[in-house]
Amino acid sequence: MSLKTGSTSQPSISHQSIQLLEAAKKCGAIHADALAVCDTGDSISIRNGMVESVEREDAQGLGLRAFIETPKGLAFATASTSDVSESGLNKLAEQVIAMARISEPDPDAMPPVGANHPSSAELQAWQTKHDHHDSGWDLSQAKAAAMQCEEIARNYSDQISNSEGADASFGNSRVAYASSDGFASEYAKASASLSVSVIAGTGEGMQRDYAWHSAFNAADLRSPQIIAEEAAQRATDRLNPSSLPDSMKHGEHSVIFEPRIATSLLGHLIGAINGRSVLQQRSFLSDSLNRSIFPDFVSIEENPNHPDGLGNRLFDGEGTRCSLNQIIEAGRLNTFLADRYVAKRLGQPETGSASRGLTGDIGIGSSNILWQPGTRTQAEMISDIGNGVLITELIGFGVNGVTGDYSRGAGGFLIENGKISHPVQGITIAGNLKDMFANIELIGSDLTWFGSRAVPSIAVSGMTIAGE
Repeated sequence: MSLKTGSTSQPSISHQSIQLLEAAKKCGAIHADALAVCDTGDSISIRNGMVESVEREDAQGLGLRAFIETPKGLAFATASTSDVSESGLNKLAEQVIAMARISEPDPDAMPPVGANHPSSAELQAWQTKHDHHDSGWDLSQAKAAAMQCEEIARNYSDQISNSEGADASFGNSRVAYASSDGFASEYAKASASLSVSVIAGTGEGMQRDYAWHSAFNAADLRSPQIIAEEAAQRATDRLNPSSLPDSMKHGEHSVIFEPRIATSLLGHLIGAINGRSVLQQRSFLSDSLNRSIFPDFVSIEENPNHPDGLGNRLFDGEGTRCSLNQIIEAGRLNTFLADRYVAKRLGQPETGSASRGLTGDIGIGSSNILWQPGTRTQAEMISDIGNGVLITELIGFGVNGVTGDYSRGAGGFLIENGKISHPVQGITIAGNLKDMFANIELIGSDLTWFGSRAVPSIAVSGMTIAGE
């Protein structure tokens, strides 16, 4: 078997996945693919200036998906093991083939053969550019960052009454994928994160809030001071909430979702354009392909090669090359997210969206999703809508992915006459996601990254608001 591999600066785990493929073929597989994963990670939690917990993860595993031919078509099965010895790989291969022999054939099955793989040169160039092997922290450095972050947050104001702690974590993940059509590659990804959560006020008037940031390298994290001050400021700003005015308790009004809350709107979109949900008629956007579902000033892209995104990848869980994908272009839905199976069933090109775990069938996932920003600052958006609510917290899960019906508990700040008036909580915002997408009236300039998703503030008109 001729295998196209890429080199890394760490010891390769690709040979394990290749050995597993060879074992599967000896047991009777006509097609197979294998995944090898090696994760290491450390985390430390600080509360009230004391170390609350220190944890270490060190996990390794191999997963196999193998196909056999039956009179009714291809049948397959999956399984995994943490035993990476030769005998462990052979045992796994035998188990998967035995499972496949009693599985129901699928006439639409897409075996791991013939995918649009990246070339050896592309693999080498990618790994040279995305050399994320070192998080930049050791445990003592992570402890110092968490200690500093919590101390600054606790001492930010006399109104800060307690701490829920600060957490610092860092680690490295290595993944190797190989398929029986000759493709194999390995990549590594490091990351570091820092977060803090504090409580302002006392008694029934207490308010909690938090801030966090993650990056490939600790040197690229926002400073402990910035993260601490954001969390503390957010908590103190929410003190002494008031009721909604009578004029806001009924009818339809505008709301502004701040960036970290607007990520939920993006999440609902990504869930609705999951090709498997579309196939199963479990999406409120099943009939919306090539239609305008947003105003024409909304554009959303999937970018698997972005300098600020933690979801960068050259290929997906089937080894399919990933590329820039204009999901929403001038308001129009261009594609559903599809692996090779979904693409075949829907009659559309695959989008490099296969998500692979050690066991189970292929799923749908994404790399970096970026909602293109507008030109208005959040302050200008508040001024433009005049009256409404700035949403900074969502509670509950009242969203129906089949119908798009939306009802969530929320908190935030009342907007009156183009200015922030006072904090509000215990309110409910409701609508339908199709209408909410169509009724977006403003997009902010404050694009903010949250791991692999980047979102600005988003203003939506026509929302039903209820509350005290």
